[in-house]
Amino acid sequence: MIISSFFTALYLGLIWSIMALGVYIAYRILDIADLGAEGAFPLGGAVAVTLLIFKFNPFLAIFIATLAGGLAGLITALLHTRLKIPSLLSGIITMVGLYSIMMLIIGLGRIEMQRLADPSNFSWRNVISFFYISSDIPAGNQTIFTPLANLFAFMAPKHLKTSIIVTSLLIVSLVFSLIYWFFGTQFGVGLRAVGKNKQMAKAQGINPHMMIIVGLVISNALVALSGAMYSMMMRSANGTFGRGTIVIGLAIVFLGEALFGKRSFKLTLVSLIIGAILYYVIITIAANLLNIDQNLFNLIQATLITVIIVAPRLKDEWRIKVKRKKEGISYVKH
Repeated sequence: MIISSFFTALYLGLIWSIMALGVYIAYRILDIADLGAEGAFPLGGAVAVTLLIFKFNPFLAIFIATLAGGLAGLITALLHTRLKIPSLLSGIITMVGLYSIMMLIIGLGRIEMQRLADPSNFSWRNVISFFYISSDIPAGNQTIFTPLANLFAFMAPKHLKTSIIVTSLLIVSLVFSLIYWFFGTQFGVGLRAVGKNKQMAKAQGINPHMMIIVGLVISNALVALSGAMYSMMMRSANGTFGRGTIVIGLAIVFLGEALFGKRSFKLTLVSLIIGAILYYVIITIAANLLNIDQNLFNLIQATLITVIIVAPRLKDEWRIKVKRKKEGISYVKH
């Protein structure tokens, strides 16, 4: 039971660490709380699952899902930079619009499944609505986890979990390496400079609007990639998968920073992976090992996120209070 729960937390942490990286780029690097991530996550899952229903190659499907997330980030960025809508409101507008688009995409997949199930009796007149909130990958269709699942068949019944962990680890390693390289380039350094001080970056000849657009495209693309991987792992796309994405992502960021601090960009990337795994270890223990009712799961998440966000600030305040107390005692002695 404990080993199984750890494996579950491990692959969930790996998948969600990519989402946390996307949130980190928007929140920490660009200093933008992008609520569009709430829509990009289920959008990535919807696109990936629907393309698999249409018999697309799973790796091509996940690539297109990532591009769809980048397009969502582009919309948010253009609303903010070109139409001068505040970044928070731009993300909300994108999130609301993406929900309908996501249901439409899932609906196309559901209609295709109906057509494949009974092609002789299928008629577009019988299609009541294009909008659905969920859809499942057919049993025979492959995902990105299938090739390694076949390779690890000798490890049955744990071959599927093993394939998810190994595949996720390979993708996470590739994504984090590319992001580390990108932010080490001149363009990436300029993007980070815009987040630190937009006016100073502009004085150095950097176009802040272009940097914000690129940053939000990358951020939402990563969130959608995480959503596509999660939906392939669940073999289902659902509009509820995106709920709390931005909050969970920030919780992982804060947890990683609490463990490792803000020493270097490389260490920050490592902290996101470890923070995501640790977050889901705690959640899994609370949900499974302690036999807590599933209806209280959201309350557990909300409580944990609150503790993670508030704890570092309380720790700093306590440290300052102790320091002042010591200085006061020392002053009295002199």
